[in-house]
Amino acid sequence: MELRVLRYFVAAAEAGSITRGAELVRVSQPAVSRQLAALERELGAPLFERGHGALTLTHAGRRFLDVARDLVRREEAAKAAIALDDAARLQLTVVAQATTISRTLAPFTAAHGARHPMIDAVDSAPAQVYDTVRRIGADLAISTVAPPADWASRALSEVGITAHVPAGHPLHGRDGIEVAELAAFPLVLMSRGHMARIVFDEAVASCGARVEGFVEMRSSRLAQALAASGRGAAVLTEGPDYGLHVLRILLDGRQVRMRMYAAWDPTHYAAPAIERWVDDFAAWLPSIPDIARVDEA
Repeated sequence: MELRVLRYFVAAAEAGSITRGAELVRVSQPAVSRQLAALERELGAPLFERGHGALTLTHAGRRFLDVARDLVRREEAAKAAIALDDAARLQLTVVAQATTISRTLAPFTAAHGARHPMIDAVDSAPAQVYDTVRRIGADLAISTVAPPADWASRALSEVGITAHVPAGHPLHGRDGIEVAELAAFPLVLMSRGHMARIVFDEAVASCGARVEGFVEMRSSRLAQALAASGRGAAVLTEGPDYGLHVLRILLDGRQVRMRMYAAWDPTHYAAPAIERWVDDFAAWLPSIPDIARVDEA
């Protein structure tokens, strides 16, 4: 049973005429008639009441119509999933950490999604992003961890790390603070698997400072909440929430940053469309506070 024949059947049934159905699918009427007769023989039951007047379906034809429509819709959905001739119909799944999804992917899609592939996203810790892409068969990874050497990739931007403090904190109102000075304050740090924590620890070590006191968190949202409650300055990459004030974290006068990458399988069927999306996404990223182009950092 071929899907094209099911399309002929659906067209004829909905048009109430084999002739009109043939016109809709742009196939000659005799060819459609032959194919429908062969379909009836294959199914072992007549699908149409053939006679004078409008074409009508038999009981078997009415039951089969719902099945045929469903199969035709599924075929159309399958084609749309890899619609390389129309980027707006292409559907891609990106694996990224929750902060990247909410802070960059969602706003970019809201602003420019109409001319790009439809993007869905799966949340993953940065260190597990590439494994998650492989495991679930996703299309694209965005991470602050460098991609595997055999993946196609692009360095998108550099993301600045910041300290979040509530009103009344001694650092409230300042634009930036050197790592060595910040280390003397109580801190709320992400767990050691997060890149914000890794680059912060590297900056502390490079200037010979020592963190005097801190608590560790796995959730960046709760890290912000703890900072808002006065438990310490939270070291993060997110935009501020809960009324927090954000200071740039500096090392010798320059903001401490970490690099963000996009990576994908170079043999992916939609690699050209993915590359175009990545290029536009990278060009848009500097509109987000504390995110800079790689060539400007």
